[in-house]
Amino acid sequence: MPTPTPSPAPPATPRDPARTLALLWGLHADRGARGPQQSRTPDEVARAAVGLADEDGALTGLSMRKVAAALGIGTMSLYTYVQNKDDLVDLVVDRAYGELYPQGHAPGATWQDRLRSVARANWDLFAAHPWLLDIDLARPVLGPGETRKYDVELRAIEGVGLDDVAMDATVTLVVGQATTAARRARAARAAHEASGQTDDEWWAANAPLLERISAMSTFTVAGRVGATVGEAQQSAYSPEAELDFGIERIVAGVEALVA
Repeated sequence: MPTPTPSPAPPATPRDPARTLALLWGLHADRGARGPQQSRTPDEVARAAVGLADEDGALTGLSMRKVAAALGIGTMSLYTYVQNKDDLVDLVVDRAYGELYPQGHAPGATWQDRLRSVARANWDLFAAHPWLLDIDLARPVLGPGETRKYDVELRAIEGVGLDDVAMDATVTLVVGQATTAARRARAARAAHEASGQTDDEWWAANAPLLERISAMSTFTVAGRVGATVGEAQQSAYSPEAELDFGIERIVAGVEALVA
C-alpha cells in the first residue's frame, strides 16, 4: 500500500506587522462558522513555543510542526493561528516579555534602586530565555507583553526630573547594559561547554605559559590590571561584575543629569 503523501504547508506568507499586532492584541477577525475552528488560544500557542525554545536554547529548531505537536493539533490547524514562523517568533518574544515584573512595577524604594531592579530583571530574563539574544529587535514587537515591560521600566523613573526623551534614553541604556552583559555571559558558558574547562581551569592550565609571556612583555599596565582583576573576580572576566559596574555608572550619570 503506498505511503500517503503529507499535505503541503501553505505557501510562505510575507511578514505583516499589522497582522501580528492584531493577533497579539486579540483583534483578529472572528472566523465565524466556516473553516477549521480553533481549539487553542494564541497564548497557549505562545506558551508551547516558548517551552520548545527553552528546551533547545535556540530558535533555530523551532518549527510550526513541533509547536503543533506540542499542542496536540495538526500542523495545518496551527496556520489558523499564525501564518509563518515570523508570527510565531513575535508571539514567543511578547510572551517572554510578559513574564517580567509580576508585581506590576520595578521594586525599589528609590528610583536608583528601581533602575537597578530593571537591569536585574532583564539579566534574569536573558538567563531564563537565552534565545532572546538571537533576535533582532530593531523594530519592536509592540505586543501587550513588550508594551507593559516598557511602561513599567519608564515608570521606574517617572517624576524624577527627566523629560520624556531622557527617560526613554535612560531605559534604553539600562536594558542595553543588561543585554551586553548577558551576551558575554552566554559566550562564556559556550566556551566552557566547548572546552570542557571552567575559566579557573583554563587559566590554571595556561598559567605557566602566561607567566613566561608576562615576563617578556613590555605591556606592564595590561599585565598589572589583568592580574588585579583576575584576583579580585577570581576570573579574567565576570559578566555580572560588568552588569553591576555599568548600572552604577548609569545611575550616577542620571543623578548628575537630574541635579
